[in-house]
Amino acid sequence: MRFRVLKLIACAAATTLASYPAQANKDPASLQATPGIGGGDILSLGLSLIIVVCVIVALGWFYSRSRFVSGGGADLITVVATRALGPRERLMVVEVADQQILIGMTSTSASTLHVLEKPLEAPARTTASGTFASRLKSALLENRE
Repeated sequence: MRFRVLKLIACAAATTLASYPAQANKDPASLQATPGIGGGDILSLGLSLIIVVCVIVALGWFYSRSRFVSGGGADLITVVATRALGPRERLMVVEVADQQILIGMTSTSASTLHVLEKPLEAPARTTASGTFASRLKSALLENRE
């Protein structure tokens, strides 16, 4: 891909340079003046670029927000626990309709290994954002004093 771009740039430069001797032989009075690029053109180009970038960012944000929206109500399937066994293999305990199922997952398949009679209770964990928020709050309070 890089070589194609370089080849295209080289061809454009050669074509441009080849046209200069032909124009140099012409009468200067017959040459038409080409308009230069003004400040308005640069401003218009810059604003257009900013608008396009903002539209791309907005569409990405809308896509990320709508991707994880569930159809309605609470989630019916909950992952209770997961354990990686290898780079592409893992065990998962999934809760569906008040029943917990141990599932083995590989890169090509998922299979039910066991239906748990006694449900597992997930330990209460503090989220990383909650820990960060508490640390940030304490750091701000220390700086005020």
